[in-house]
Amino acid sequence: MSAGRIAELERDNAELRRAISLLHRIANLVRQSLEMRPTCYALLTGVTAGVGLGMNRAVIFLVDKGDREALRGTAAVGPADAEEADRVWRSIEAEAPDLETLYRVGLRLDGQNGELDRRVRALVVPTDGESPIALALRRGAAVLGEGSDSLSGLLHLPTALAAPMRGREGVQGVLYADNRFTGEVPGAITMQVFAMVADHAGRAIENAHRFEQVAQKARTDALTGLGHHGSLMEALRSAVAGARAEHGPLSVAMIDLDDFKRVNDTHGHLAGDALLAGLAARIRSAVRGSHTAYRYGGEEFTVVLPGAEADEAQIVAERVRRTVAEQPFTVADGLALSVTCSVGVCTLAAADDASSLLARADAALLRAKSSGKNLVVRG
Repeated sequence: MSAGRIAELERDNAELRRAISLLHRIANLVRQSLEMRPTCYALLTGVTAGVGLGMNRAVIFLVDKGDREALRGTAAVGPADAEEADRVWRSIEAEAPDLETLYRVGLRLDGQNGELDRRVRALVVPTDGESPIALALRRGAAVLGEGSDSLSGLLHLPTALAAPMRGREGVQGVLYADNRFTGEVPGAITMQVFAMVADHAGRAIENAHRFEQVAQKARTDALTGLGHHGSLMEALRSAVAGARAEHGPLSVAMIDLDDFKRVNDTHGHLAGDALLAGLAARIRSAVRGSHTAYRYGGEEFTVVLPGAEADEAQIVAERVRRTVAEQPFTVADGLALSVTCSVGVCTLAAADDASSLLARADAALLRAKSSGKNLVVRG
């Protein structure tokens, strides 16, 4: 065998060893968390980092659960432009971090949502289109430098790599990467490793979906679909800490159905359960943005209102009260019940923690009940 051929085989073996090592390191990152966001970020870091696969940018598109003919942009890692790319790469070269360090630093910054990530999350990609993402999904195989649709210039078609992410329950989505800034066309081994990473990604994302479904059930009241008391306290402690850190307002509304015991005694517990489920739906429809409703217990509900001053909280509480009182609830066997609710509202004070804030809102609720019901009272 010639010396040239031996050198070529040695290079190929070195590339394969590097590929196996990379897959192992990505798998280790993914195992550190079962939640979707860090799982996606671990995969994207492995594809883009210079100590990983080294692509300029990487994106994850997931099959839309409500529309199997569409893929939704879910997460992205990469510079927004050449200037940012140069700055980031110079910094990485100077500091020489390992893959895990890059992942942890990037994960802390991930909530800031860079320009690429924001653009990607707004995308819905049809599976019958001619983008590399759609081609990879339809073919069930990796594609390189193919496709005619760049998704309004987002994708770099000459260097585009896309591969389906397969799980045990079918294709979960598509992993995409390109070298927009270097213009380097990925080689055959890079394409093979990328396809293997995509296969691993499919199983990891499937596991993350499953974990989040279980976790959601654990945090959710089965009857109403709202967060339960434990979720409320966790969210409220976090909201109080956030309000303190940002020197911003925070309000809470406590809601209680008036004369609910009479509904159970007259119409039975099935009708009462249907009424509570309907009430939860109306409360959810009456709150907006970052405001979140929870089932406190029994017929009591709580709405946490980050960023809401007392006047805004009063408006939300009145909206809830009206939406309950103005239209009957249809429960078992077509029975329509007209009911009202009372609401207590209070705003975070200097001495409050989560428990005392709730206690003040509950005291305002009791005053609303004792003052004639179907009222909103501030604490």
